[in-house]
Amino acid sequence: MSNRQTRAGVEKLQADSNPASAASKANTSPAHADSMPQWAQDMMSEVKKTNAGITKYREETKAEMEKWAKSLEDNTKAQFELLREEVRLISETTISLANEMEARKKEVDGTLNDQSDSITSMETKLKEMEKEILKLRGRSEDLEARSRRNNIRIVGVREGAETGKKPSEFIAGLLKEKLGLSVTPTLDRAHRALGARRDGAGAPPRAFVVRCHYYTEKEEILKKAREMERTPEGRNGRIHIFPDYTQEVNNKRAAFKEARSLLRTCGGVRYGLRYPATLVITPEGGQTKTFENPKDAMEFIKKTLNPGSSGCDPDSGRHRSVVGMLGCRPRVWHQTWM
Repeated sequence: MSNRQTRAGVEKLQADSNPASAASKANTSPAHADSMPQWAQDMMSEVKKTNAGITKYREETKAEMEKWAKSLEDNTKAQFELLREEVRLISETTISLANEMEARKKEVDGTLNDQSDSITSMETKLKEMEKEILKLRGRSEDLEARSRRNNIRIVGVREGAETGKKPSEFIAGLLKEKLGLSVTPTLDRAHRALGARRDGAGAPPRAFVVRCHYYTEKEEILKKAREMERTPEGRNGRIHIFPDYTQEVNNKRAAFKEARSLLRTCGGVRYGLRYPATLVITPEGGQTKTFENPKDAMEFIKKTLNPGSSGCDPDSGRHRSVVGMLGCRPRVWHQTWM
């Protein structure tokens, strides 16, 4: 067999073995299919089945893909709509909260303004009340002081000396005797100062609080007491008499204690406490000064009066003063009479 025949036979065999070619030939020339070998026909049949399966698979796959794509699209749209609805709800909630906060802010601002006005009004009323309280306190202090105008205090009477006697009669006789009064003073009442009785060794006795019936007699008693204080016998006496001031007045007057101690060492200076608590200082040959503040008085004394230069003993009682004239509370020695 020649090479040309052999090549033709191979090409024919390859053509017959190609399913597509076989199918094409089978479709185009049935008669030719009948002339094909049996194995080629079987192969052509299998190819047709395979092509049909592939076509069906493609159609089914396409349908599934279209169905999956449609489902995915629907799910995406649903999720998007749900997300959009949530965003809308969040936006509405945010707007609602913003409106509510704005309303509350306005309410709080209004409340603060009202409270500010109320506080301002209360501050004004409080200041007015403070002024009124100060005025009432001053009036109360004045009333208390006036209620004590006829009172005197006697310090140095031994505890129990009045036992068995009426305190008012006992004190009236004591005053007449010690002060040399021409008549026995009329006393409304007399009693010891409030507090526990002090009978211990060296303990000072409680003071007597005495109310005179007549103001003129009270002034006469104080005058006689001041005159006795100026004498050596009076300075060494065992009882001392002074006006009965209120506690507030006593505290104000006590604040000048240090200043008065310095003044006792200043030669040629007249001084005293004017009621209720005003320190009056008159330097020798100088101008009278008045002080209501103890610090101001101390500064003036130290800068101007040169305290201690006179060598005067502050407890000797020989310094010049206007104690009696101005009604100053005298020094109290805890010596007991009787």
